[in-house]
Amino acid sequence: MVMLQMAEKTTKTKRRALLMTQNEPVTTPAPSPAVFQEPQPLSGDAFDRMRMDPEIQQFRRKLMLGAGAVALIVVLIVVWSLLPSPVKEKKGETLASKLAKAGDSPSENGGKLVFPPGTSLMQPDEPLPQVNSGNLVFRPPGSEDLKTASALPKVTGGDLAKLAAAEEVIAKFLETPTWKQRVLLVRDRLRVAPLMSIYYSKNADGPLAFDSIVEATETSPKFSQHVVVFEGGGRRVATVEHTAAGPRVDWEAFVGSGEMGWADFLELKQAAPTLFRVLVSPAGHFENQFGDPSKLQCYSLRNISEPGAKVVYGYADKSGPIAKALDFQLQQSEDATVPMILRLKFPPDAPVDFQVWIQQFVQSGWVTP
Repeated sequence: MVMLQMAEKTTKTKRRALLMTQNEPVTTPAPSPAVFQEPQPLSGDAFDRMRMDPEIQQFRRKLMLGAGAVALIVVLIVVWSLLPSPVKEKKGETLASKLAKAGDSPSENGGKLVFPPGTSLMQPDEPLPQVNSGNLVFRPPGSEDLKTASALPKVTGGDLAKLAAAEEVIAKFLETPTWKQRVLLVRDRLRVAPLMSIYYSKNADGPLAFDSIVEATETSPKFSQHVVVFEGGGRRVATVEHTAAGPRVDWEAFVGSGEMGWADFLELKQAAPTLFRVLVSPAGHFENQFGDPSKLQCYSLRNISEPGAKVVYGYADKSGPIAKALDFQLQQSEDATVPMILRLKFPPDAPVDFQVWIQQFVQSGWVTP
């Protein structure tokens, strides 16, 4: 055993190291040459052994799944491309040209086109199939929204000529400067002339500025209805009777005429039953003599014969025939209001001028036979 003393350069610390005798490493005896053998070849084909490798089999499965997904996508694309698609509409082809190809031609009225049933005024990017109940679509003046008119019936070429003649008469009727000239174009003019004289003595006379006539419906072989669109977007139905002397406008239905002026009826609180053409809709106003909703049915009555005409409430016995007839007409109609001809009267000593009795239901619609 030997003891050494050492010193570091930085701290000059003295350290001692103990040297001990080392044991000699143990040597492993070399194996006997008899332990080792020559490499032996594996049995079977090398390619078969590689194919059965688990990693190679897993890679093969992933490859097959990917190829199947790609094949499925290709098949879907081919099927999608084979599906039928609508043919694009030729540029520059108008409704008039399409009607000309079909053998029908629109009639022209003051620069306004009136199209036959089954024609839409909108120009879609792709042609639409024929609709049996064809609707007319129009844009009211000053509005960006399209409006759909009621469905038109299927008519023949002769009917189209009749409707075109009716619209020509309506245009003249609206453009006539005075009622004395207008009476020559109205239905049943000998009876209606005195009513027109009274009406225009209290209401403004003169031509009515309109924008277009957007609908033409043949309601029967004798009558047709046409919707007039006024400047500003107001609409009104004009009924035409087709007579041997030519088309004639139903003036009473056009202005909503009654047996007396609406304002006069309300001011006098007329107790005698009086005939009026009114727009009827359900209501629920109950007061004064008409304050019992368990016994009475209430309706809103609006008259269009006078500008700013006051709306009144009409009442009928809830279990009576009048209320049943009115309710039936309202249920059958798709509109919120239904034009009807009614006989109205005020109760004795009526405290207000906006509550009346409905004395009689005459008919639905404003055109009398």
